[in-house]
Order: sequence, then structure tokens, then C-alpha cells
Amino acid sequence: MIIVMLDQGDRRLFQPPSEKTFGMDRTGRADAEFAISKLGDKAAKLVLAAPLMHFGQWLGWPDELFEGTSLTETGSLPAKISLADALIFVGNVIDRDDSFALVERLLFSQRPVLGTTWVLALLHAPNLGLVMQVLVRAMVAQNPFLIVHYHEEEETSQITFEPAWSMGPLFRFVAIGAIALVYRAVESIEAGNPAEMALATQLHDVPKAQSLLARFRCRIEPAKEMETLRWPKHWSLVANPYHDPLMWSMAQAKMLEIEYDTGDPEIIHKVRGFIVDMLQNEQRVPRIKQVAAHLGISIRSVVRQLARNDMSFHRLVEDERKARAIAVIADPSISLAEAAQRLGFGDVSTFGRWVKKCFGDTPNNLRKSRSSRAAMHR
Repeated sequence: MIIVMLDQGDRRLFQPPSEKTFGMDRTGRADAEFAISKLGDKAAKLVLAAPLMHFGQWLGWPDELFEGTSLTETGSLPAKISLADALIFVGNVIDRDDSFALVERLLFSQRPVLGTTWVLALLHAPNLGLVMQVLVRAMVAQNPFLIVHYHEEEETSQITFEPAWSMGPLFRFVAIGAIALVYRAVESIEAGNPAEMALATQLHDVPKAQSLLARFRCRIEPAKEMETLRWPKHWSLVANPYHDPLMWSMAQAKMLEIEYDTGDPEIIHKVRGFIVDMLQNEQRVPRIKQVAAHLGISIRSVVRQLARNDMSFHRLVEDERKARAIAVIADPSISLAEAAQRLGFGDVSTFGRWVKKCFGDTPNNLRKSRSSRAAMHR
């Protein structure tokens, strides 16, 4: 599977500046400001501030981290901030401190520097490969200046990061930080010896980065244009003994929320919104011809535009149903017949077969399992 942040049309918008302009001596703040100018309207979208909270706390929240942002209060960050403010904040972090030392802390902090969605996915996904798919989607939604790929080859799985245009310290910091989080996630699965992993990085010969690179317990290789972390493919397929179908579904639902909040392509946003409205207000799934009529375009146009964004109408319906299934199955006050109706199923048996296909068990067994776990934690 390959997930790409920007298509080729997007990339042509970002004409790379000269290497002289974006050499190693470029400042993080200047890099951030240039990124904002390239992103245009995308820079105004809201992103989760949780990852930046750690940097602020580690550095003691100096006022200079907020210079150039629209944030009026220092000493902390709201739950969401604009991408522009996030980029300026990161640029200030890079220019103020040893950014490589901060990435080392990402590798060894007691509490994982992860958002709720990734923590849920890491703990409860069926396997590492599916964890990576959620991770890439999260990074894609939050970082439109990065091109992120996850794919599996015959013998290896790998995740790569490359800039959407020629970048200096901003890309180096964000990419190696993302690699550190991925490395820690892969290592935590304990699927094999970390020495079997390989990190290909442009920092290979950078003197200031040597202390950080030494902390990765894997092979370090030189790279030219992108940062890559590889591991044996069979690690990605090892079953997670702590897999919980409902908690995994919750992680996927939260991923949908992030993508929805941070700016789905317009066609996906509109189709998803129509599906949600029908499920909530009419308790049924719309037909694609109804969606087309609602949008005032042909069915073929809906299919083509969704496909252009690596999406289908069926997948959007299934995603929304799964996101809502968690709540209705876990709630004992809702009968299974009512749960089936709320999700747009005509009868309980069809609903039961769908749930078993999606979550690996019957609705009744899943409900009993959730009730037992809740009782244990009281």
C-alpha cells in the first residue's frame, strides 16, 4: 500500500528555490515562513498542538517560541492552532535550541510523544502494518508540507518522508522527529531485533546529528532526497496479542475526525457530510445517485472525483458506519435491533454479519466483552 500526501499537480505548484537559498545555514524561522507562503490557504487550517506541547514543556516555555505567531498567551498552547502558527513555533524551536537533542528526547521520553489516535492504534491495531497506515494518514492530515509514503515490498516495509519543495532545517527537524516516533512505535511492537531495521538519512554525515543517530539501534545509511526507515516485512504482519476490535475501530474513527477537521478534499468533505446527515437524521445510508443529485453532478463525476483522491463511496459509507458502531454496540441501553437501524441496516442478521466481518465477532459477544472490561476497571 502507498499513501501519498501531494499529487503531481500539487507538487508543480511548489517550484524549488535555489540550493544556495535553502542550504544548511537557512534558519528554521525563515524556512517556516517560506512554507507558509507556499501553502497559501492551507496554512490557515487548524491542526492538533499536542506534539508541540512537549517541546514547549521541555524548553520551559520561553516567550521567544511564540514570536511571529498569532498566539496571544504564552506558557502553553490551545488544543488546536493554525498550521501557520505551528510552523512558526517549530521554526522558533529549531533556531533557539539543539533540535537534534530534542529528537533524542522523543526517542527516550517516559511518556510516548503521540496523539490519542496513534496511541489507540498502536495498542489495539491487528498488526504493525495497519498501525503505520493510520500513522501516515495522521501525518498527511497534519503536515501538508511533507510527502509521506508507507509501502511494503517483497521483503521489507518502509516509511519515507520527503519535502514538497526544497527545504532546510524545517524538513530536517520534522522528518527526523517523525522517523523517531515511527522507530519507537516499531520497536515497541517487539516483532524482532531493532538491529534489523535501517535508517537512510541525509543527516548521515552531519556532525551535530551524530549523537542522535547513535541512539537508533539500527543500521544508518546515507540518503540524498528523503528520510527512510525500513524493517523486515514480516514484522508488519505479526498479530498484536492486545488487539481489541472496538478500540481499533475507535482509533479509526478518531482518524476520520482528524481528516475531517483538518481539511478533506472538498468532494470527500461534501459526500461524507451527506452520509453523516442521512445516518443521523434518517437512519439510512444514501445511494450514490442521491449524493450526486444533492451535489448537482453526475454519478460518474462523483465516482471519478473520489477515485482521484484514492477514495470510494462504499469506503466512506463503511468508515462512517464503523465509527458509529462503537458507540451503539457498547451502549447496553440500545437494543441490537435499534443499533442495526441506526446504522442503516434493514435487519439484525445483516447487521450481525457486517459486525463480525468488520470486528471479528458478533455484536452480542462484543457488547459482553466491553461490559466485562468496564466492570474490571470500576
